[in-house]
Amino acid sequence: MLRQPRRLLSAGIAIILGVTFITVALLLGSSLDQSVRDMAAGKVGDASVAVDSAQDEGEQQDPADAQRVSDQVVEDLAAQPGVTGTRAIITGYAWTLDEGAQAQLLIQNQPPMTERTKLTQGRPAAADDELTINTVMSSALGLEPGDDVVLHGAWGGERSFRVVGIIDAGPDAVSSTKEPFAFGTDAAVMAVAGYEGYDTVMAYGGDPQALKSSVSQLDSVESIGAEVRTGAEEIRHQVDQLGAGASSIKNAVLAFGVISLFVSLMVIANTFSILVSQRSRQLALMRCVGATRGQVFATVIGEALALGAVGSAVGVLVGYGLSRLLLSLGQNPLTTPVVFAASAAALIAPFIAGVIVTLLSSIGAARRATAVAPLAALHPELAAREVKSLGPVRAVVGMLLAAAGGALLVYGWRTSGGSDTGGALRTLLTVMAGAATSFLGVLVLGRGIIPALARVIGAPLRRSGVSGELAVSNSRRDPGRAAATANALLVGVTLISSLTIGAATSQSTIDRALSDQYPLDASIRTEQGVDQTVLERIRSVDGVTGAALVPSAQMRATADGANAEITTIGVSGEAARVSRASHTPRVESDDQILIGGKDFHDGQRVVLHDGDASMELTARIDDSLQDTAVVAPDVLAALAPDASNGVWARYADNADASRVTRDIGRIDGLQGAEITSGAVAREKYQQIIDVVLIVATALLAVAVIIAVIGVGNTLSLSVLERARELGLLRALGMTRGQVRSMVAWESVTLAAVATVIGLALGAVYGIIGCKGMIASNVTLVVAIPWARIVLIAGVAMLAGWLASLAPAARAVKVAPSAALAAE
Repeated sequence: MLRQPRRLLSAGIAIILGVTFITVALLLGSSLDQSVRDMAAGKVGDASVAVDSAQDEGEQQDPADAQRVSDQVVEDLAAQPGVTGTRAIITGYAWTLDEGAQAQLLIQNQPPMTERTKLTQGRPAAADDELTINTVMSSALGLEPGDDVVLHGAWGGERSFRVVGIIDAGPDAVSSTKEPFAFGTDAAVMAVAGYEGYDTVMAYGGDPQALKSSVSQLDSVESIGAEVRTGAEEIRHQVDQLGAGASSIKNAVLAFGVISLFVSLMVIANTFSILVSQRSRQLALMRCVGATRGQVFATVIGEALALGAVGSAVGVLVGYGLSRLLLSLGQNPLTTPVVFAASAAALIAPFIAGVIVTLLSSIGAARRATAVAPLAALHPELAAREVKSLGPVRAVVGMLLAAAGGALLVYGWRTSGGSDTGGALRTLLTVMAGAATSFLGVLVLGRGIIPALARVIGAPLRRSGVSGELAVSNSRRDPGRAAATANALLVGVTLISSLTIGAATSQSTIDRALSDQYPLDASIRTEQGVDQTVLERIRSVDGVTGAALVPSAQMRATADGANAEITTIGVSGEAARVSRASHTPRVESDDQILIGGKDFHDGQRVVLHDGDASMELTARIDDSLQDTAVVAPDVLAALAPDASNGVWARYADNADASRVTRDIGRIDGLQGAEITSGAVAREKYQQIIDVVLIVATALLAVAVIIAVIGVGNTLSLSVLERARELGLLRALGMTRGQVRSMVAWESVTLAAVATVIGLALGAVYGIIGCKGMIASNVTLVVAIPWARIVLIAGVAMLAGWLASLAPAARAVKVAPSAALAAE
């Protein structure tokens, strides 16, 4: 075999591609892990002990409710024997307006200047109304020293600051060097963050273990339930927190590598089957001159070992170079800067995996090689190949696997919608196990399913002429060969279609959920209110399809002892049409009020007060309303004639939401307006899903390439085994073109079968997988992207046709006289 390397090219490519994927995944993972460790170590530095405020993991809560590290803890820590210094850190979430749109950022107390964190302009913030900002925030918002900025805390109030300096913040200062940060005094940060105290305080000097023991016993520490760790333990804790995203990326790429190797296994097995068939006479001659079955077996296995070693080595080298190239581009989806770091395990493991897969793939061919009888193989005719049908054992095993997988899928569907992360993960793993098991069952049953479908799908071809009729017959003649041909492509079609349909369903589901949670493409509020003139300017913005005034006022609602302060808004029919919610709160008549059911019940008479004015209305309960009530615009105008007008706006479906929001923010009369955009939130989710879909499709394209090679290999073996038959057809008058068409149509028919099965399975897996990832209070919205489905089907059929070109070229070279002549 090694003397004819071209015969090994397809198997070699399959090995190289699969090993390359795994190498990239492991090298990317080791680089991410090392970068996360470097960032955690940079932030903790040489601290001996870290005291972290108590937080309920996984619980969404107001930070003000959490017990923070107090000034007393900082003082007690500084007073410990051997402590040479302390650093207290507080970080909060905030936002500011950038041309009317909210720009999210983090605010942190002023870090010390080091070799990795340097002041590039101005000076550090010293007063409570001063800020320094990092270079990311300066670039994103166009801020320079001397500019004024207003920050709004996620849980606090708003405060005006003067920018006095710009910092190039390193990993020893911030948790992410790619996010916008503002830095101020402790008091300024606490005012914006909305709570007192610190997140973490670190102490330097002294023996870490002894210091941890003494600090843990401090009354000020025990009273708040703070976590006390040594510096090394704090680094490991930070790595666990920061490394979640890195592990997800590594595991995702690794999964694609495993898929590629799985497809490669089928390709390599078919390649060695071809090689054994081509060398049957040579193997028989070896048996005639004394070679034992064991020696023949060892020969094939040895050649597979050599092929696996060479292909795996090349794959590791390609993966190494590709990993360095990807990281050198400076693009990664994490907030952590990544530097290349190669571990020995990341290079050795893919090599071993490639060799093992190659050996496993060749065992079947090696066993067939030992079955070649010396005298029978020396006969002029090739030995008749055993036709492999489904068989009762295979049928039972396949049905059991399919049934077990189906049961897991049903169980995953019924148990989906858990609110906790652990439950969602268990459901997703159940769905994945069900999909893998049922798909394996389909592969096992392929010898029965694929020929039957080929007969149905190929029915029109049978009426197209001799080539079409023979192509359909050939696709059904050998169930084992038909299944082997279609299975490689079936894997790729199933994966890509499940990903595509799952992504489309996820997007539709998210759109519906966001439309209900953020029903307005834009909600615009100003201190002075919006008048009709400004409303017309908003309507004239390119991308705005509708806008309506929505008055609001703070009022008091009372009924049977209940007393609640609520924001009351007047929603007109025009405003309701602007909303994207599946149900927009709106009263049916002027004597009604829509209000939450916490303090009131349906049909209750509620009195709405605004100063001395009041009106009695009938309550209609809408649990989507919490601290808000909805009345008719005329009712609001009667109670609060001076109510401030806001605006609800709707964007065109294909509009650039970020651009439209910025354009609205530039309108005269809206300077300093607060614009909350649900369209921007939906746009961000769309971008995330699009990126995931593009990357995953690109990765799966490798599996499809390997599948095309596999289809070509199987057809080549079919052509080889039917050499005499092809010669007979040529002798009976079949032209080269008809032979080429016959092979091509056979390939396309099997590709069509793989496409039909793959699309059906992909739809089921994609929809159930999406269902398993959403919460119970979110409605699943199934979406089938028909344009993409047609594209997938077209590419699969094209792949089948391309795979037939080389086998067809070999088939037409069979001369009638040569094929029928005795050797």
